[in-house]
Formats: sequence, structure tokens, C-alpha cells
Amino acid sequence: MGSETYDHIIVGGGLSGCVLASRLRQYKPDSKILLIEAGQDTRSRTDILQPNVLNLGGELDWAYPTEPIASLGGRSIPYNAGKGLGGGTLINSGGWTRGSASDYDEWAAVVDDERWSYKGQLPYMRKTEKWYEDSKPEHHGKDGPIFVASAQSAGRKFPLTDPIAKGWDELGVPALPDFDQNSGNNLGRAYICEARRDGKRQHSASVYPLDGVEVLVDTLVRKVVIEKSGGRLSASGVELADGKIIAGKNVISSGGTIRSPQLLLLSGIGASAHLKEHGIEALVDLPEVGQGLHDHTSFYQSWKLKNPEKGYTLGSNNPLFQRPEFAKGVPMDWIVSTDIPHEGLAKAIEKDEGQAPDVTTHRLLSKSRTQIETVVLYFKLPVPGVTPDAEHLTTLTVPFLPTSRGSVTLKSADPNEGPRVDLNYLATGVDKYVFREGVRKLIRLMLQTEFGKEYIAGESVPPVPGMEAVSLEDNDGKLDKRIEMAAVTTWHCAGTCAMGKVVDSELRVQGLEGLYVVDASVIPVPLSAHIQAPVYALTEQAAAIIARQA
Repeated sequence: MGSETYDHIIVGGGLSGCVLASRLRQYKPDSKILLIEAGQDTRSRTDILQPNVLNLGGELDWAYPTEPIASLGGRSIPYNAGKGLGGGTLINSGGWTRGSASDYDEWAAVVDDERWSYKGQLPYMRKTEKWYEDSKPEHHGKDGPIFVASAQSAGRKFPLTDPIAKGWDELGVPALPDFDQNSGNNLGRAYICEARRDGKRQHSASVYPLDGVEVLVDTLVRKVVIEKSGGRLSASGVELADGKIIAGKNVISSGGTIRSPQLLLLSGIGASAHLKEHGIEALVDLPEVGQGLHDHTSFYQSWKLKNPEKGYTLGSNNPLFQRPEFAKGVPMDWIVSTDIPHEGLAKAIEKDEGQAPDVTTHRLLSKSRTQIETVVLYFKLPVPGVTPDAEHLTTLTVPFLPTSRGSVTLKSADPNEGPRVDLNYLATGVDKYVFREGVRKLIRLMLQTEFGKEYIAGESVPPVPGMEAVSLEDNDGKLDKRIEMAAVTTWHCAGTCAMGKVVDSELRVQGLEGLYVVDASVIPVPLSAHIQAPVYALTEQAAAIIARQA
């Protein structure tokens, strides 16, 4: 390493860091690039790739503690985040969903740059993909590094696939063309897609080559070194936790939604008063650093089957599940995305915002939006107090467009101490209304449709004091209480270095030169997606933007 100056120093070797380093090297073959990762080098670890292993906990997981959440009864939810080359792609479930074109068009409007619209990001979405079939080349790529498979293309058809499809039909949820929700419209029923190659995990460090990139692992960065010259501020390198300084022409933070704002704050970029509390000189007063955190919550339920001896789920004696294709992906098929009733939503918005919304212009009312995702998993999810068996299946309800916002702030000026993470879930009436309506639709599927009447005996709940099974007659208060007791995270947090507030539309941190942020923290609005695919695309575009400037 010596005393050389790098063209690019990338802090954080997660999803974005690996993609960025790889692409910058391809765009500029003569550039000197240093990628610094706090965790280990994972590239030779084949165990990480094994099917259906999340790798949560242990050496690959930061496992951040979080602040008590008032709307969840004061519960704190541990927040898992990938640690090691590959970052979150080491520990996620592999879901490959883009979200709705409307989400990206809102993003572009917020930052006044059409490059971040759906049309603007589509070339980079396609650039990441090796799609499982040749249909719709205008939407899907065939030459990207990420192999994408659907439940259908992998050959997984479950005993309840068709009955559940009919249940959704009965509720008026349409099947999407080609069962594809990754072509700009995700409102409807589609087959789940996953970033899997023959069932195995693909993480960013395993599919984006780092040839020619200098990689420094097991190394924590204390702060970005910022120089003042002629009244201007510029990043000139990084200081490691051990005090060593490495020089660089550009510094790019790719530490993720939790670590990137921490790095900026430790470097003197953030709300001046907050920095002063921790004895840090405020170089750039940027109050939005660490603010604006948005995330997707989740609500899991177990449903007891009628006649489970017929072998509907994994864990049963059905020989179907011994076939190899059923070990090559999450045990589910349909992924269903829906809007919720706008009349009740408008009332919730009015209560939150203090005035009646204009239904012709409000972002959540002017057209149909993808508010809720619902999936059925053909096994009983093991949770505390509940053991897996073949008599249950599991459902998951995920609200996609929260209006609540959390934050990431410093606990101390020590980079070895993780930041304070306040998820602040369900802090608005809108979020509670959307969640309730999503759960209500799921209850109708399970208890009111012909599918539900034939196959579902009812909900089974863990032995938790005060927790009751849901019913079609539940009022708002009962559903709110149930969600309060059981909601968890989906690990999709973003927005803490939001584009338009902390970085500009070219990923440059405002107020100084030579410093960028490229990761999920820059996403300024919630997306109706599991954010792996969107973050790959935004990083591909960021690499092209930064390479043009270098």
C-alpha cells in the first residue's frame, strides 16, 4: 500500500462496494482502486452459497441493537446487516423484485433528475440481470452477472399453488402478464423471483470480479480525511481506526444505511449540534445526515391446515418435496402486491397531515400504488415458542410505502461502537391503516375464500399473554394490538443519506468535493421492492456517473 494515492477509496465492501469497485475498474482500467471492508474476505467460502441458509448471526452479521419502538409496545428489534465482502447479499433471502415504475418516477421527481426514473434506471436494471427466459428483452437483461430464477422456471409447483391462485382471483387480484412483476407494474399476482444460480446464493463479491482492485479486509475506517483550501473543502483520503491515513482523490462511502451516515458524522458532516455533543468539529452542517430512515416492517402468521396428512407443506411425508428443485429456493410461489382502499387512506392522511389531501395530486392517492406485499410459505416458520411441523403454513404481510421515518445517530465518537438506530416503525396513522388493511385482505384469503374454507382451520398463535388469533370480525384496535405485538423488520432500511438532501443526483455529498455515498442510504423514497435488485441497479448507474467524472 505504501504512500501511494488511490484514484478511488471505497469504504465498505458490501453489495454496492463490490459492484462499484468492479465496474470502476472496468470503466477505467488504469485507475487505482482500494476497497476497504470491516469484515472478512468471503470469496473462497462456499458454505455461504448453500441454498436456503440466511447466515444470520455470527461473524457475517453486524446484528445492530436498536432503540425501543413506541408503536410496538416498546420492543427493540435486532437489526441484521451483512458484514464481510458481499454485505447484505451474504445474509438475505435472495428475493429479486424491482418495485413499481411509480416508485422510481417519484424518486426522479424528488431529486429533479430523470436518470433516477424507472426509464432512466431500466438500462442498469437490465445490466445486472441474466434473466431466466428470453421474453421481454426491453425489460430484462440476458448478459448480466446475476442469474435470476422464478419459482416456475425452477420447476417448483406446490400442492396448493393452484388453489391459492384461485383464492386471489376470488379477491379480485389479477395475475400479471407472464406472472412477471419486474417489468414496471407489480400490482397483482406473480411468481417469486430469486437471485439464485442452480439454487445457490449469489453475493456481490462472488459475481462481480475484483481483479485489479486492492482489497483490504478486517479493517475499520475511523473517518474521511477532509482538507480545507481556499475556503473549499475536499476529501483527501481516509483515517483507519488504528490512526493510519490512506490518501485518495475520491472517497466513496458504501457502508450501507447504518454505517454510511455514521462515517459522515464521524468525519464532521452532519447536524452541527449533534457533532458538538460528541466533540467532533462540524466541517459541513448537513442536518439530514442520518435522518429519513425508511424500512419495511413484516408480520408473520401461522395457519393450521385441515387434513395436513395430505402433504401440503415441507416437513410432511409428501415425496414431492424430496425432489431437488424444492431445495433450490424459498418454499413459496406467488408474490402478491396490492393497493388498499383510498377512502380510508385519505382519512388517515388527513389525520396525520392536518388537512384533507387533494386526491388528484397526493402521491399515495392520485393513482394506484403498491402498498402491500403478501406471500404464503409452505412451511411453519420457526419462531420463539413455536416449533416447525407439517400441520401449518406461514404467511407474510409487508407494507411497502411507509410514511414513518427513523434515524441513525452517534452513540459516541468511537468508530468501534455502532451507532444509535431508531427504526421508529408505525409512527403514523397512515402506516397503521395500511398495515391493518393488508392484514385484513390476508385474513379474507385464509378464512373467507373457497381456498380458505377448504384448506385452512384457522390461525395458530404463539403462547404469548394477550395474543389472540385473528378473525374476520376483528376491529381496528384488536388488529393494531396484534401487529404491535408481532411486527418485525424486513431488513430493507434506506434513506439516511438521502439523494436531494445529503447527496446530489450524482451521489456527491453536498458541501465538499471528492466525497460520494453509494448504497441504499441514498434512496430518498420507499420502494415497493425487496431492495437488493434496486441497489444493484443504482450502483451500476452510480459507477457510470462517477467514472465519467473521474
